[in-house]
Amino acid sequence: MPPESGSEVDLWFDDLEHPLTDAALRLRTAILGVSPSIVESIKWKAPNFATTDDFATFSLRRPNAVQVILHTGAKPKPEHPEIVIDDPAGLAKRLDRNRFVVTITSDQQAAVAEPAFITLVRSWVDQLD
Repeated sequence: MPPESGSEVDLWFDDLEHPLTDAALRLRTAILGVSPSIVESIKWKAPNFATTDDFATFSLRRPNAVQVILHTGAKPKPEHPEIVIDDPAGLAKRLDRNRFVVTITSDQQAAVAEPAFITLVRSWVDQLD
């Protein structure tokens, strides 16, 4: 699903001054395309994605990287079954039991990684509920 024009996330991206804005926009579109139930907002001063709860948040603090943190919500959920991801491209690094980070360091990497990133996000979303 393409982003809704004029949304708060669009406005956030309009103001963004980051060398990898195009990569971030590509990842945003990829996430939104995984399921029509995914909604986006600005949370923690960055784009955030949710279905019934938050599951992915961008981090653009580093000028040389776009990071997507995959999680199970704002607070850890010890009762949530461990998420097993489909990541044959090795994009994700485990941070915690149900928390991973995907780091993209160039527009070219974002383009090449997009199909694997979509598979990874779909795998993640399928295990949330």
